[in-house]
Amino acid sequence: MSMTTEAALIGATLLLFSTAIIPLLISRWALWARAAWRVAAFVVLTFFVQKALGSPFAPQFDLQQPGVQAWQQAVEFGWWVVTAQCAIGLTRLFVVFETKPRETRIVSDLLAAVIYLVALFAIIDLVFSVPIGGLLATSGVIAIVLGLALQSSLSDVFSGIAVGIERPYGVGDLILVEGGIEGRVIQVNWRSTHIATLNRDVAIVPNNVMAKARLVNHSMPTTIRGVSITVRLAANERPDRCMSVLTAAVKTCMLLAEKPIPSVARSELHGDGVAYDISFSIPSIEAFVDARTELLGHVQNHLRHAGISLAVAGVQSVTGLDVPTSAVLLQESDWFGILASEDRDVLAEHLEEVWYAAGDTLIKQGDDPHALFIIASGTVEITDIGAGTDKVIYRLGPGGSLGAIGMITGTPYAATATALTPLTSYRLDRKAVSAAIAAKPELVKSLEILARRGLEMRRTDVVAHQSDHLDEPEMFLSKLRNFLRKMAERPHS
Repeated sequence: MSMTTEAALIGATLLLFSTAIIPLLISRWALWARAAWRVAAFVVLTFFVQKALGSPFAPQFDLQQPGVQAWQQAVEFGWWVVTAQCAIGLTRLFVVFETKPRETRIVSDLLAAVIYLVALFAIIDLVFSVPIGGLLATSGVIAIVLGLALQSSLSDVFSGIAVGIERPYGVGDLILVEGGIEGRVIQVNWRSTHIATLNRDVAIVPNNVMAKARLVNHSMPTTIRGVSITVRLAANERPDRCMSVLTAAVKTCMLLAEKPIPSVARSELHGDGVAYDISFSIPSIEAFVDARTELLGHVQNHLRHAGISLAVAGVQSVTGLDVPTSAVLLQESDWFGILASEDRDVLAEHLEEVWYAAGDTLIKQGDDPHALFIIASGTVEITDIGAGTDKVIYRLGPGGSLGAIGMITGTPYAATATALTPLTSYRLDRKAVSAAIAAKPELVKSLEILARRGLEMRRTDVVAHQSDHLDEPEMFLSKLRNFLRKMAERPHS
């Protein structure tokens, strides 16, 4: 063995050791950097192999020296392994850069297996000089037997490859699979797709089922999902009132997507009822249950305060609901519900009914407090105007109240209240409170009961100033008593 051959074998051996160690140190490198290292190692190693053995595809071993021959065979063996790793690295780099799906792991793994198999046959033939003709025939028979035995599993594997190439869905997508499985894809592997369902379970669906089933991908092109809910109202109710009340209920919701704009339309007309379809969108499927609950709650509330009844199967004319009076609104109010009925009746007599058109302002941020409002019908939007932008804080429907804290504490309104729809409300200002106390002086003691719920009531008033929320309950009690004292001392005409 010449000095040049020996030096080449030593260089190749050292490089093979480095290819076994360095990958452990560069495991966190980018895919392209690892591929570049493998290509560089392959080029240098090929140079050494050519100097020591000639062509890697027709190596010339030293048969006279068994030890040297074994060394040369080990180097040739290592060259084929490095060649396979280099090919796999370039293949994975190409697949990821070209298609960029997370599911390319399945395709790249399959290609890696094919490359390793080719390298194995080359090593058997070129390194150990074992004819592979009989081996290929035998392996073909074995492959047929295994294919028949593993037909179902192989179907899953190749279906997974098809899914990875076509990409009808990916990890993180919200999908609906024929058969009722709906949820977010959390994993796609060789055999199956794992789906986290809305019930917080994990459904494991074989890839051959996913390839054949009809799928709906809620994440393509966006995660926004359109939903429709049908409400059947009594046939004897006025259509225009039904449409306006349902529209107001939809506008009260906070969880619905603003675009596309929700809509209400009549879809069916029968003798025992009229169907109204409420169409809206939600940001994602996870918000569906909460959005539907919110919408149906507002629909029920608006219909009740409008006196509109739901349809009853087989009944052509349904008696309308009783529209809550001002006294009932006070009874159901968080503020005045704890008062005795006779005290509420006195206050109800001094409520002023006020009508607003859509776009009218009930309360303006920064203004001095002058009255509180109880919503009888329609929808109010509460916004915080700051830095030139309007931030929607909350929306109120029938039965909601606002402005009480500011009127009691004397602090300016911290938000603006605007009618989103035609609105009916009851207004109670300082003069009306003073008149009610004059009519029944005992009302002062009853109103002091409200102070016991001071902290809770301040949280329900969405236009209360932030500084009011920082007051101690004792301070709020003092302000309420001072307010009532002033109202009792106020002269009346």
